[in-house]
Amino acid sequence: MRAPVSHDELLAIERAAVAAWPALETADINGWLWRYSGGGSQRANSVSPLHFEGSDIDGALAAVEARYRARGAAAMFQICDVNVPTDLDQRLEQRGYRLQEPCTCLAKRIGPAAGACSDTNVEFAPAPSEDWLSVYLAGITVSRRCLAPKILARVPTPRTFLLFRDQGEPLATALCVAANGVAIAECVSTRADRRRTGAGSRIMRALEAWGSRHGASIAALQAVAANSAAQGLYAKLAYARVGSYHYRVLDP
Repeated sequence: MRAPVSHDELLAIERAAVAAWPALETADINGWLWRYSGGGSQRANSVSPLHFEGSDIDGALAAVEARYRARGAAAMFQICDVNVPTDLDQRLEQRGYRLQEPCTCLAKRIGPAAGACSDTNVEFAPAPSEDWLSVYLAGITVSRRCLAPKILARVPTPRTFLLFRDQGEPLATALCVAANGVAIAECVSTRADRRRTGAGSRIMRALEAWGSRHGASIAALQAVAANSAAQGLYAKLAYARVGSYHYRVLDP
């Protein structure tokens, strides 16, 4: 079931998510945001088509494909519910792009009361510490580990890197970026040997509190649809599906 968010709110969520994970190289192709970074991050190596100017869709697609081809990379689009044009997914399918990794966009409304939440076990920092990186990098694929610190260094402000400790041990991480009334959660990870202990819930509540204090009325995140553990955690925290996205990839 989808939460009651408007089209404009969903667009704000998607734009905030794009800003929160900045690619190393970008280009404007008729309003589409072309992104390339190398490594294994799909978002940082795909086109975000939230805006389009002009009428030559085929020409823009050709330009996208030429740019990726010049980098020796497969052309990729991140397709969500507020793409422009609205039939872009169908156009890409007809062009031979295959569907990859369905994900959900989850959100909840947060009020001023959320900002009063305080957890002394959660640390807030403007940059990722070595302890923060030790937890987060251990939870992602090898292909993403070299690239992630470069992207994290480019994350816009206001931002905070959250680290949950238990008796001094770093157990869970998150990154929160506030933009246009939205608190976007990124890099939510719990150490493998300490999952299902409540660390993820505690760090998310602290994230919502920080977001509320920085003007956000909506907390949102994006999670792989097949990740049942993550989906279950966010459902318990009252996050509801407000949208979806997937990737379209043109194999060489």
